[in-house]
Amino acid sequence: MQFDANCIECLVRRQSELARSHGDGEKAYTYLREVLQIILDAPPGVAAPWLTGAFTACYQRYWPGEDAYASLKRESNDMVLGLLEEVRETVRASENPLALALQFARTGNFLDFGVLTPETAHRALHDALEKTPSMALPKDVYDDFCRELSQAERLLILGDNAGEIAFDTVLVEELQRRWPALEITYCVRGGNVLNDATRQDAAYVGMDRLVKVIDSGAAISGTELREIGPELRRALEQADVILSKGSGNFESLCGCGLNIYYIFMCKCVRLSKLLAVENMTGQFLRERGLPTLQPLQP
Repeated sequence: MQFDANCIECLVRRQSELARSHGDGEKAYTYLREVLQIILDAPPGVAAPWLTGAFTACYQRYWPGEDAYASLKRESNDMVLGLLEEVRETVRASENPLALALQFARTGNFLDFGVLTPETAHRALHDALEKTPSMALPKDVYDDFCRELSQAERLLILGDNAGEIAFDTVLVEELQRRWPALEITYCVRGGNVLNDATRQDAAYVGMDRLVKVIDSGAAISGTELREIGPELRRALEQADVILSKGSGNFESLCGCGLNIYYIFMCKCVRLSKLLAVENMTGQFLRERGLPTLQPLQP
């Protein structure tokens, strides 16, 4: 999904805030000039997540060795780990534990600091957690998902954010409980970008103790097929079913034709308009049943 003017406005604003956190001086000015040049030079057809990877590489040249989101990622992981026992008990006590685990995994997608600020993301998450049991999944998509998994040998989960990955451990536990023979692989980012989950986050929340963890081979906050490494490419080819977490993965993969189920929260105006839903609405969509997404009119 090609990025558009809405994406540019949002991304530049976030990079401006990041640069100015170091002081509103010459370095911030020249950094933002490079950010704008990256946008101008972007390959045709790339989604907004491709830009975040290029921005991160540029940021490292100006402030080497600094992960601007490291403390936020640790804070998010710790916050969700502190909630997990209650979430796990709620899931296991429900009439449909797998469906509720999917709903909590979707709610966890609020922890996205590429779109929201830490304050708004954390507030939105806490508000949504209370509503999660009533935020039902579309029955037809959920039924297809379960039917396919009952016949599948391999499931690939494309992860998204730190914090969110901790909610995903409860989902993985329920998937394993429902289909013990199902081979599950969980994919994280191939490097630090925004607050996206990496191998370090997978180890921190215990995902690597549940399933095989791989990385995308790219420090991009999405899954751009032209950029991924061979390990993820093989996993995509071998998976019977793919569960894609987060809007970044949706933006970079929608229209690819793979057997993907997308689960995320609509957190930006552009996606909400494209999907004709209210902002902050949860989505569970199937690639093979996606409507044609028309570009927004200027």
